[in-house]
Parts: sequence; C-alpha cells; structure tokens
Amino acid sequence: MDTAAKSFLQRLLDTPGPSGYEQNVQKLWREYVGAFCQDIRADVHNNVVATLRGVENFSLMLAGHADEIGMVILNVDDNGYLYFNKIGGVDPTILPSQRVRVLTKNGRMRGVIGKKPNHLLDEEDRKLPKIHELWIDIGAKDKADALSKVRIGDPVVFGEDFEEMQNGFAVARDFDNRVGCFVVAETLRALSQIKGLKATVFGVSSAQEETGVWGAGPIAYALKPALGIAIDVTHATDYPALSKNRFGNVELGKGPVLTRGVKTSELVYEMLEQTAQQNGIPYQVEVETGRTGTDADVMADRGGGIAVTVVSIPNRYMHTSTEMIHLGDLDNCVKLLVAYIQRLEDKTDLIPR
Repeated sequence: MDTAAKSFLQRLLDTPGPSGYEQNVQKLWREYVGAFCQDIRADVHNNVVATLRGVENFSLMLAGHADEIGMVILNVDDNGYLYFNKIGGVDPTILPSQRVRVLTKNGRMRGVIGKKPNHLLDEEDRKLPKIHELWIDIGAKDKADALSKVRIGDPVVFGEDFEEMQNGFAVARDFDNRVGCFVVAETLRALSQIKGLKATVFGVSSAQEETGVWGAGPIAYALKPALGIAIDVTHATDYPALSKNRFGNVELGKGPVLTRGVKTSELVYEMLEQTAQQNGIPYQVEVETGRTGTDADVMADRGGGIAVTVVSIPNRYMHTSTEMIHLGDLDNCVKLLVAYIQRLEDKTDLIPR
C-alpha cells in the first residue's frame, strides 16, 4: 500500500459516519476519487457514484458502504446525562464504560457510557443491560448545560480510531465498512491508469447499509449495470471460541474472501477464482445459504435482476468498538478486482447455461 492510499485509509477511518450521517465520509471519498474519475455525483440517499467509462457497453457496479454502526441521542435528563438508541447492530453488552464521541454541529464531543462500579452492584444490576438503561456522561453540569452543546438527534460513534499493530495488522472501530469504500476507490485509481478498459465501472460509496441495506438499491436501479459486486467485511474465524465446522475457515492475512451461495453468481465466482489463481493472488472462500447481508442483496433485485457477488475483507471482532484486519488483504483485494475487471467485455456472459 503506497503512502497516498494509506493516508486516505486513515482519514476515512478517522472520519465518523454512522448510517444516515455519512456526509463527511462521502465528502472525503468524493474529493479523493475526483482526481481520477470523469463523472462523480451524489443522490438524495447520500450515495456517491464515480464513473470510469469503458470502450464497450458492459458495465458493473462496485459498491462499498460508507456507514458504520453507532448511536443517536434520544433524551437529556435533568442532570445532563444523555440517553440514546442504537444505529445498526450495536451489541448492548459491550457498551458500559466505552468512550464515545457525540457528533454535534460544533464538532466532536467526548463522552463515556456510564457504568455502576462492581462494588455497588446488586443482583438485578448484574443482568444484561438494556439500551434505554444506559447513559452517556459528557461532564455536563445540568440539562441546560448539556443542551447548549448537544441536540436531540445528534449521532454518536465509538471513540477508537485507526491504529497499526505489528505484522501488518491494524485496529479501528469502523473497518465495517470503511474498508469497502476504500477498496472501491483504490480499484478505480488503479483502473484509471489502464488504457483501453473495456467495461464501464460505476464505483459506489453507498449509504445506510447497516440499518437495512437501503442505499445501494436505488442507485443500482438508476445505473442498471450488468453486474454488481459488493465489497464488504466478513467474519474472520481464526480466534478462540469460534468453530470452523460451524462458521467456516476465514483468516486474517490470507487474502480476500470470495462468496459462493444462493444469492451470488456462480459464473462470477468461477471467473474471480480463475483470475486469482492465474495472477498468484491469495484468496479464501465462504458460503452463504441465503441472503448475504450486504449491498449485493438489493443490487440483485433491481430492475429485471442483475448478477451479483460479494468480495470480502476478513474482520475480527465485527460490530465492536475495536475491529481488526490485516492490511495485506486490502492490497490483494484491489489487485484481484483490477485483474478481474480487465477481463470483462461485451462478450462476457452472466446467464447460466
């Protein structure tokens, strides 16, 4: 990963953007891809599309969602404590004592989700917490003080930013799925240097995936591509407490993950696998027996239906405040997509025979 790419990745990861509040992430993404894409536009759902025009008619949509899980302020009590609800799949069991940031109109405000000390707990307190029983402490003197800084409806994210670790590993709160829109951008950057690209590529930084996979559907309907590829994260199973016999075998640092399953195209899978093998790119395989839980699900159903697949980055500890990936998997994902897309042309047949 070159210096420009790593700097862009860090800025993406350090920019908060829970579902419905992705605008700052999308602004950053739009500015970055504007250096090498001919046509960039946004829609009312906060999706951003960047286009590379090919010389033939075949088109595909690469989608990586920009949003992350988070919370939103519901109420402020008389003492200035903030009560909240979740945005997306937030696990209440991890919330007590977490440092968070409230995204206000005047900037980011630090807070902590309160937790009664172990010494003071009674039997009822030891039960699993409910969201409405938790509060955020921003150090306000009272309700008026809190409301002078925070509004009802302000979003909240976890407090952890990007940090590199040893051996190519890294942690951040929002690899799901800031790495997806990063891979889409870097794939566009690499493809923009290739003369005579046959396929038109619609690179999409999509919105509102974490709250129901809502953003990618309308944009797929508008673009009408022949093929849709969702770039997302998937569960790594290479740490204690997970059974590979139950969840499959996915490891960090072993390459991007290709999907086989009910919703995804077997023809696309075969061509991706062949491309990886021919180019010496490491890859892994996972199986989905129903919906994929990604943008691919809504892309598949647009218009008369389009062929879809999912290419994923292995991710440990998904939907916690500190997720972990291997940076090499990002590089190999970009390499695979660039090599694969160069093979697409008008003669590419996506209908099973």
